[in-house]
Amino acid sequence: MILDTVVAAVASQLDQQAKLGVQVVLQDAVPDAGPAHRGIWVQIPEVTVVFADLKRSTALNANYGAKVAAHAYTYFTRAMTVILESFQVRYVDVQGDGIFGLFSGKGSRFLAAACAITMKTQLETVVAERFRRDGSARWELKAGIGVDRGKLLVRQLGISGTGMNEVWAGTPVNMAAKLSSVAGANEVVVSERVFTDYEKSSKLRQQALLRDCGCRGRTRGGGLDQSAGTTQSVWNRNRAPGGLGLDFDYTHRLLKGWCKIHGSEFCEAVVTGKRSNG
Repeated sequence: MILDTVVAAVASQLDQQAKLGVQVVLQDAVPDAGPAHRGIWVQIPEVTVVFADLKRSTALNANYGAKVAAHAYTYFTRAMTVILESFQVRYVDVQGDGIFGLFSGKGSRFLAAACAITMKTQLETVVAERFRRDGSARWELKAGIGVDRGKLLVRQLGISGTGMNEVWAGTPVNMAAKLSSVAGANEVVVSERVFTDYEKSSKLRQQALLRDCGCRGRTRGGGLDQSAGTTQSVWNRNRAPGGLGLDFDYTHRLLKGWCKIHGSEFCEAVVTGKRSNG
């Protein structure tokens, strides 16, 4: 099962990180990371971006010291990277307090959707608990998650020897980053065009993405066996906030992550468009 594998991978990575520990070292220059590529821009016609932004990072750095901050950034970026890679992300990058992944190709919109919901679920459960245990009992590790899609231009820029990162020019990275900033703690916010994709998907994917399983913690009476539309929506539609330069009128906020009982089944349906055999 996809979700079970992701959950196990996150736990394994955090176990390894706990053994390694986190150190803070001072360095007065950016380390070399290899030369930049030649100046060629590549246009990618359809990319879905999942952007996760660490919340309250200013207070973290100002009030809790380098050790706690290092633990938070390390656990956050490592866990989010594992989840992104588990859903076949094509590219991962870190921007300040955030991390984003680019999804492209067949089924990428639904891989990105399952990834974002898994991020929310793992942040609310495993990642937050492990950080409290291993890093700090005083500061809560939470993030906002934004999702948008569109076309991108990419080129790797940099002065010889500096190894500067790629530059991604296009709407979806910017929009996803802005959505993550307006998202609440451990909340997924998607653009109107992304949500429209969910509404136009197959009936099975619609139910897995848009509806609550309805089990209320019970194994009977829930899951994907019931007819679509019989359970409540897990999304709220809101007018897009002004002043951010968003190019859509509405956003949609996810109210719930994966259910402990039916999450694996729903995740599988979103990714594959098929019912699980398990």
